[in-house]
Amino acid sequence: MLTEYFAQNLEQMVSKIAQHGVCVMDHFLPPATIVELADEVISLSVISKMQVAGTGRTHKTINKDLRGDSIYWLNEAEATSAQQVYFAHMETLRQQLNQDLYLGLFALESHLALYTAGTGYKKHIDRFKGSDTTQPQRQISCILYLNQDWQDSNGGHLRLYLNPKTETPEPLHLDISPVAGRFVMFLSDTFYHEVLPATQDRMSLTAWFLTR
Repeated sequence: MLTEYFAQNLEQMVSKIAQHGVCVMDHFLPPATIVELADEVISLSVISKMQVAGTGRTHKTINKDLRGDSIYWLNEAEATSAQQVYFAHMETLRQQLNQDLYLGLFALESHLALYTAGTGYKKHIDRFKGSDTTQPQRQISCILYLNQDWQDSNGGHLRLYLNPKTETPEPLHLDISPVAGRFVMFLSDTFYHEVLPATQDRMSLTAWFLTR
């Protein structure tokens, strides 16, 4: 079920996390699987299954000025065929991260996301400072993009700030275009990031590996 390209680049992905805390990989899943996942987002949106995403420690505060996406949480026990392919790749990645970096990753939480044209997600970090250490913590953030025929002029970039654990006024940053099949992985407690507005709807599958 794993693609040959993924298998060949798996150790390199983990090495980039170890060295830089961030990794970007294209062709993470087969193109047909990416299309199926994108179709699922569209279908879920049509039948109003996508819920407005919240913010804060409980993710219940709705603030559309801060965050404009709608989401659908995945349940691995009820996964579609396309989601099963995704989960198989993510489980292999989790095992490799644990084997090489001793991270103690034990679970994955994932959701599909849809940003309509003009919406984004202001600068934030995925793991709050001073989080309750008795609860599972987000350790590795992962984003898989589902946007076919995406042009750089469409916008919607992920802006990843490269000054670890800081909110300096003019930090260095990397802008990553959300093209179909591109996978971004980074340390959840280290990199501030934001989603820039796009000129058309933008779809992704976002996930976090959890540790205790």
